[in-house]
Amino acid sequence: MKKILRWLIVFPVGAILVLFLIANRTPIALSLDPLSTTAPAIATPALPLWFWLMLALLTGFLLGAAGMWVSDRELRIRAKADRLELREMKKAAAAKPAPTQPDDSTMATP
Repeated sequence: MKKILRWLIVFPVGAILVLFLIANRTPIALSLDPLSTTAPAIATPALPLWFWLMLALLTGFLLGAAGMWVSDRELRIRAKADRLELREMKKAAAAKPAPTQPDDSTMATP
């Protein structure tokens, strides 16, 4: 059921995105100069609008992923310490001899 619902959402959103990108293929130059609109001192080369949109989405995705990775640093450190502690505990348990079970035949019955 989850797969069907996922495809009912992912397919239409993907189709709308593709249609939007195809419809916006006119080359534009992005101006980074807020003072001059006619002859900007800092401008990008004229590329299709879909390129700039995808670049913005990709940049946002990568910055978000990097932010999550940095924020999870403490969890990774704690997980590594837990793995090392577990490894040491396993080594200690393997080195310690196993306790012997008392034999039922040698036990006295009252």
